[in-house]
Amino acid sequence: MARERAPQLSLEEAVMGSTASWGGEEVARLVLLPPNAPTALPPPTYSGPWRARWHLTRLALVLRCDGWTTQLRTETPRTLLRVYSKDAPTIGESISVAWGNGTWWYLSSTGLWLTPCKRLCLAADKLNILLQPWVAAAFEPLRDEQL
Repeated sequence: MARERAPQLSLEEAVMGSTASWGGEEVARLVLLPPNAPTALPPPTYSGPWRARWHLTRLALVLRCDGWTTQLRTETPRTLLRVYSKDAPTIGESISVAWGNGTWWYLSSTGLWLTPCKRLCLAADKLNILLQPWVAAAFEPLRDEQL
């Protein structure tokens, strides 16, 4: 028994067919990328639990000296360090450890690559810079109340 093959449509025929089926509106169109367009970065390779615990515990000690509260979370598939202020526990950042550019890095929950894990003080400084404005804004009086 021979299989019947569906006829192959050209690109223009496929676009016209999708246009006609939706009442004349264009449903999708082909967008060609230039040959020199950068490709998307691969997803990060996260470390195993023991390596993440080791790097994140070292970072937690430095952050505690700066006045931040830290909590190591190991119940999730990826080990995370939650960093927040005692005064504003709902505002904070979750840090993980990922492999990139030939070394282990601290990676924020927003996808920002902070620093290599070897540079603890720089990672703590970057987290201070990221979190200070949020914590300060949490304690400012509301603008509506000032009017």
